Amino acid sequence: MVTERWSTAALFVLISMSLSGMEAGDVVQTPTSIHVMEGESVILNCSFHLQGLGAYSWRRDDSPINFESPRYKQRIIKADHHAFKSGKDASIQITNTTECDSGTYYCEIEIMGKQKSTGNGTVVTVERHACDKAKYLKTMSFEWIWIAVAGGVTLLVTLSLLVVIIILARRNKELPKRKKMRNPEQHQLDDAYHNCQGNEAKPKKQHPQPPKRNME
Repeated sequence: MVTERWSTAALFVLISMSLSGMEAGDVVQTPTSIHVMEGESVILNCSFHLQGLGAYSWRRDDSPINFESPRYKQRIIKADHHAFKSGKDASIQITNTTECDSGTYYCEIEIMGKQKSTGNGTVVTVERHACDKAKYLKTMSFEWIWIAVAGGVTLLVTLSLLVVIIILARRNKELPKRKKMRNPEQHQLDDAYHNCQGNEAKPKKQHPQPPKRNME
């Protein structure tokens, strides 16, 4: 009776695990974490213990990895169909890594008729070289200096143009007023000159005298 009960319980557990597709240690990833320098390659190992036809995929954090995207197409070497089917290997290799490749990578195995199984994840840290960091900071500082200089020159030119525009506008407003406001002394001199010109005696016309006759 005890043996039959244990057999029944074991069979029930196997059936439940088969239906759910989530067995302990279905997908194994190694190592749990890895640290590389920028430009180096990193190998993410993934093996599984599931039976049946299926496929595998990877994701970085919460973003699925598209092996055919321009970002990964030329940099990811993945296990072929034979290695996946016969060797139960779903490992990938990422070449020419950058800081943007840092994150936690998860291997996902999907077998027909079962739920998708996910590995425990591998934390990848890609660090930039110290010399590259210094060069990058130096370049950024130089660029910021040029931006500051260009901004200062632009501001100075703008303020100069604004001052010139204000001065010209004020001159244009004051010019008509100056024309209307005449000097009183100059006004009197102009009036006297015009009166003098009006009262000036006109020259008399001289008539020719008749020729004198000879008295002989």
